[in-house]
Amino acid sequence: LFLDSPETYTRERRAPVQTRPNTHGYVTRARIARDDRRWLVKIARTDVRDGTVSGEDWAEWIVQHVAAQLGMPTAEVRPAIFDGNRATASRSMLHDESERLTHGNELLSARFEDYEQSIRGENPGYTLSAIEVALAGIPGPREFGEPFDAYDTFAGYLLCDALVSGRDRHHENWGAIRRGGERWLAPSFDHGNALGFQERDDRRARMLADESHLSRWLGRGTSPHFVGRPLLTDVAMSALERASPEARVYWWERLDAFDLETAEAVIDLVPSDVMSDVSRRFVSSLLYTNRRRLLDGYRTPGF
Repeated sequence: LFLDSPETYTRERRAPVQTRPNTHGYVTRARIARDDRRWLVKIARTDVRDGTVSGEDWAEWIVQHVAAQLGMPTAEVRPAIFDGNRATASRSMLHDESERLTHGNELLSARFEDYEQSIRGENPGYTLSAIEVALAGIPGPREFGEPFDAYDTFAGYLLCDALVSGRDRHHENWGAIRRGGERWLAPSFDHGNALGFQERDDRRARMLADESHLSRWLGRGTSPHFVGRPLLTDVAMSALERASPEARVYWWERLDAFDLETAEAVIDLVPSDVMSDVSRRFVSSLLYTNRRRLLDGYRTPGF
């Protein structure tokens, strides 16, 4: 989407995003011409010291396609140019004004009176067992063609996080859609914090030159939000242990069938002035290594 002409969009609201030191960015809600749903536009963060733009725009778009290979429902995301800046535009999952998104922290606090909704980072109440309770009785996304409930589907979201090194599954990055007395799990959304988007190419090149360096980097991939800051692979494995046998088999088969060449074909569609060759090769190596580590975990006796 090229959103630089007033005929293309109508800006509704702008707000700053949480950024790292020495970076800036913002989000805005907009309406796109000939579409009845709102779009959330996120500007890729820029390092003000040298103008380097982070890769969260290409990361969000690539993860959408990785998730599709896994059979996982996600929000629709498109690359965008907004105010002359690289961005992503995410289409609202709500079909009309009768639907509302209830975030995970709201679902958790409804079940646990002492749950701290406002904590950023590690939350002492943010556990898989608490999420399982919060999602009890809620069906899976309506866009999902499998007969799994919300928790069985959410376990797949965590598997995808581990595959793409996504570290942003905090309690406001998932939820349920409500319409009247009905509720269902929302498709997965907000995947920009993944695929090593924040690393510079010189470090990516060093990791590509030394497989053990890449393995150590991936081995330090933790969730900063779950209690104890566990490894992403451990979160995924633990979540699947709690899932139904049918869901475990389904997600294992989808991971086993994941085709790296198909993912690389998607990566190759990103323009060269947006994603460097080093970044492409790094993302490919990341997906290959994480898939291998996760499959090894699946094959562990007793899983």
